[in-house]
Amino acid sequence: MLTFEKVLAAFKDYLEEDDRHTILITPRGYTIMEWDTSHQNWAGAEFCATPERMRDLLLNDLTCYLEYKITLCSRSLTDCERQKIQEQVAKMADSLQ
Repeated sequence: MLTFEKVLAAFKDYLEEDDRHTILITPRGYTIMEWDTSHQNWAGAEFCATPERMRDLLLNDLTCYLEYKITLCSRSLTDCERQKIQEQVAKMADSLQ
């Protein structure tokens, strides 16, 4: 059974590297907040009602982060790069099944 603790453990290294995202426990549950460095303010917040929702949001964030790390927003991904990212994200998703 998927739990918030398992999701947080699986994404621990990613969350330490990509410090734009902060996960808070609120009275209503976990919330993922994204920091916008250029505006020095929170860019958004997503409530995670279930561990599956948290997993899905973090998988999407991980995908975007890996794309950014490769391209630095200065070019498009190659098909090979896109495939490598998809494989890495799929491996993470499979570990959380």
